[in-house]
Amino acid sequence: MSGSVADSWSGASYERIAETYAPIHDRVVASLHLEPGDRVLDVACGTGGVALRAARAGADVVGVDISVDQLAKAREAADAEKLAIRFEEGDCQALPYADAEFDGVASTFGAVFAFDHERTAGELARVCRVGGRLAMTTWPEDEWSRVNARAGRTYPESSNPHGWGDAAHVCALLGDAFELELQAGTWRIEADSGEALWELVSTSMPPLRAWLMEQTNDVRARAEEVYLEYFESGVFVRSYVLVLGTRL
Repeated sequence: MSGSVADSWSGASYERIAETYAPIHDRVVASLHLEPGDRVLDVACGTGGVALRAARAGADVVGVDISVDQLAKAREAADAEKLAIRFEEGDCQALPYADAEFDGVASTFGAVFAFDHERTAGELARVCRVGGRLAMTTWPEDEWSRVNARAGRTYPESSNPHGWGDAAHVCALLGDAFELELQAGTWRIEADSGEALWELVSTSMPPLRAWLMEQTNDVRARAEEVYLEYFESGVFVRSYVLVLGTRL
């Protein structure tokens, strides 16, 4: 898939930040209550953190993502473990799968970044069978959101991914299709210094990296001052929301 959206998720060393999500990937897969042979779709799979774990649990797994770059890394990881996972290029707003094709549908900080929340929610529901499980994570509006705004990086209101962290918004999107439960969690990473932490985040978070590359030298320098001040302690902590659902 070509275009600016797919391009924005390519090129970054996403596997580095994805490694810090390992406990969250474990939690997501555990929440699916998988049985051997269950069909699982990892939506906006990135480098395959959830897909790999689901396959290790004996599931029949498909991972889909708009970034050819990240899919290549996911395939390499699966091949290294001899896991038979299908990794395919596709858009979570128009998933290339049949109705009710999967027993479990997961997305870790992925599908929530799609521009059209309603279409994305509809697709997540469409491909999940009745009684199947949904597990997805998102970031609520938080201090990191405000730091981005101070740095000059904002989202259009209609496609702000942090809307998925709002219970009312999630219920409006998914409540007719799923019996929902929202759980809280905390993600934390540390580095030797604020500069080291900024290097990790700025090179491995694809949309942030893409945004920085689009800016003039002056704008990028001012933004980096804001981010470095925020990361001065060398610690980055965010709360996240785990959205769980059983397909009605």
